[in-house]
Amino acid sequence: MAVKFEIDLKVIIMAIALVVIAAMGSAYITFLVFSRSANVAAGQGPVEKQTVGPIHEIGEFTVNLMVPAGFAPRFVRTEVAVEVTDKKCLTELTEREPQVRDAVISILRSKTHDDITGARGMETLRQEIGAAISDLLQKGKVVNVFFTNLVVQ
Repeated sequence: MAVKFEIDLKVIIMAIALVVIAAMGSAYITFLVFSRSANVAAGQGPVEKQTVGPIHEIGEFTVNLMVPAGFAPRFVRTEVAVEVTDKKCLTELTEREPQVRDAVISILRSKTHDDITGARGMETLRQEIGAAISDLLQKGKVVNVFFTNLVVQ
């Protein structure tokens, strides 16, 4: 004896509509998240290109990272350059080169491997180095910090 199973047509239509709405919503969210330009997705239009200010290369650093006792030593090797507000800062950076290098070394030595890995860690490191060097300057400030070479081992 076979039992007939009847499905209401309204239930089928509602299920199909729900699947279509869910697919469209997830496609839209995916577009927003993975859009190449966050400003275009937000409706702001293209971003204007900014001019780069004077850049001073601080130099190369090879520094031991902070590690807990009993762990193998780790180090970072990097080259750092800073963008400053005006050309007057370049001469001051050259005059204060030992202080600037000491500030960068102190910051790098206080970091662990986990502190400087990943985009968030690198951005935090940039901000700390920029703030420390800006504090040393009297005629201007650091606009941006660039790592032209970076190896963490």
